Amino acid sequence: MQIVRTRENLCFIHDKAIAHAISTTMDELEEQYQEAYQATLYGWFVVCECEQDLTDPFTDLTFSLAEKLHAGEVEFVEKKQDWYEAYIMLNNNEGILVYVPNMIFEQYQLNVI
Repeated sequence: MQIVRTRENLCFIHDKAIAHAISTTMDELEEQYQEAYQATLYGWFVVCECEQDLTDPFTDLTFSLAEKLHAGEVEFVEKKQDWYEAYIMLNNNEGILVYVPNMIFEQYQLNVI
């Protein structure tokens, strides 16, 4: 599991298409709010790299993506060409956008509500 809270974290993402998608989202947030991206204000990103990343709790949190999906506590799940994106709100403005490669998502057979 890779956590992305800064642009510097993007270099650790193996899937360059996902890294580019995250960078683009950061750019859009900066343009929209006219200030530098800040994870604590706008949310952060998680990239799942193996099936276990779906069931392990997120760093510094007490829940996993699988738990939130099974409970129906996700804002949205969207299938992209090579991955799924799931968004989980943490508070009024901060959330987690989770990227799960198709193979991992489909192997685990997550229920999308």
